Amino acid sequence: MIFKEYMLNGTMNPDVQAVFKAAADISNGVFSLTEAANFYKVHPAVVVRFIAESAEYDMIFHKGEKEQ
Repeated sequence: MIFKEYMLNGTMNPDVQAVFKAAADISNGVFSLTEAANFYKVHPAVVVRFIAESAEYDMIFHKGEKEQ
């Protein structure tokens, strides 16, 4: 639900920031999932879910752009 909170509120509390940064560092090859989870003190499953929901949102959003 972190991704939903991030999208709906438009602001980032410390928990959302930690998951967002962990996901970004994983995507950029800075950390592995385990390293990012340990560094940002978040559960790996939360990071995985955030990445999956973000990718799903991007896929739907870009699909909508192509149809216009």
